[in-house]
Amino acid sequence: MNKNKSKVLTIIFLAASVFVTAVPVTILHTNDTHGTYLPQNSRFGKIGGYAVLEYYLNAEREKTSAALYLDAGDQQTGSIFASQNYDNAIGGAVIKVFNYLKLDATTYGNHEFDYSQDNTIKLRELANYPFLSTNILDKNNQPFGGIPYKIFSLDSLQIGVMGLTLTELPEKVKRENIAGLTILPYKEAIDKYIEEVDKQSDLIILLTHNGFEADSLLATVLDNRVDLIIGGHSHTVISEPCQVNGIYIASTGSYLNYLGAINLEVQNDRIIAYASKLIPLLEPENLPITPLNQFVQTMADSIEKETGKVIAHIPVDWIPDKFKETAVSRWAAEALKQEYYESCKPDLAIINNGGIRKVIPAGPVTLKDMYELFPFNNYIVLFSCYGRDLLTMEALNKEIAKNKPYDIVQTSSTEWKKKKRLFGLLKPKEVYYINGKPVDPNKIYRVVSFDYVLGQWDKYLGFKPFDVQETGELFTEVMIRQVKKMINEE
Repeated sequence: MNKNKSKVLTIIFLAASVFVTAVPVTILHTNDTHGTYLPQNSRFGKIGGYAVLEYYLNAEREKTSAALYLDAGDQQTGSIFASQNYDNAIGGAVIKVFNYLKLDATTYGNHEFDYSQDNTIKLRELANYPFLSTNILDKNNQPFGGIPYKIFSLDSLQIGVMGLTLTELPEKVKRENIAGLTILPYKEAIDKYIEEVDKQSDLIILLTHNGFEADSLLATVLDNRVDLIIGGHSHTVISEPCQVNGIYIASTGSYLNYLGAINLEVQNDRIIAYASKLIPLLEPENLPITPLNQFVQTMADSIEKETGKVIAHIPVDWIPDKFKETAVSRWAAEALKQEYYESCKPDLAIINNGGIRKVIPAGPVTLKDMYELFPFNNYIVLFSCYGRDLLTMEALNKEIAKNKPYDIVQTSSTEWKKKKRLFGLLKPKEVYYINGKPVDPNKIYRVVSFDYVLGQWDKYLGFKPFDVQETGELFTEVMIRQVKKMINEE
């Protein structure tokens, strides 16, 4: 072959390699589903639930031969379905649902760690899909679960998916639940694997449970090897494609209101066409009978039989708010103090408002309502502190309410804070009371709370408690006893 002919063939070959035909692919995604096992009422009709999700997933899958379904964490916690012990794991029924849904991959949300690290491992072992994590390391400095990323083959396309979990994980769960684990900064974790993932893939997706703000900031320091971030944690609804530093970011909100569907065309390792939509998961008139549908209904019937009985009536709506005092937070704190008043004589009760998770309208309350109102596995503790410590806590609480880095705490005493006009002052001064007397900075007070607040004392209290006493009693069970007693007496 002469040199001129060889050059022509080389040019033709190079041109063909550059203009590779674009490959279409569909990415289906959810996040923060929180055990939403049945459709919920909305202004548009019944929405959500696992069977409804399956219906729309299957409809989207039928449109293409190349579809990948990803979930961005927090499959657990939020409903009584998720709090059931199933297959020897709390939340095991949720894993079985996602097995039915043929989920391709997920990442760890903070609520996957709500019970214990052993329970988290059991959940992972029950799953037919991988939990991806680049930035959670085990005690051997290896990726927790052993799978930092996975390469998926869809037609001629190779898709690399890497998992990330929020760096604030130690502040979101009981610290003993993540004992021995190290949480790496996002960029550091990505840099450990990005080169090897890039060599094996045409498209790279970060599957994150960091929150929209953290994902957006992360995108600004990444290069063009990362194409797409599918995120969770902040419950952000992204209805239109969001692009930061050339990287697309997607999220569906929470509680199975939507299924995300992203249609991509990939060419030469880059996205050349992007179209995203959120599909409202409105319940269709006739859901087909499937193994998943039958499983969920069987579980729902059992739950209703065991916990559907009315146990009390409440006179006002209970509407939680992480950042301000509400009727339900006041009731819960005062109820906690009353539960232990005879046996332990606490001066004050302290709870965190973020642990209250369900709206309950005025009227009947069921056992199921209470388990979903207080879904966390928190145990009652008592501890001591000085009056000056409580004043420090109150100052910290004001800053939290203002800046909202996380939820505030609620104290039990209805007279905790009073505005008192002092001689010579134009404006009333806030004075804090316990047992009818102003707080004495040098006096030791006894407080009843639970282990989550105790374990996060630096975050919620601003002081380290002493003389800690563990009771072994679950906070939710105490609240159930109190709602039966206090509300029914009104």
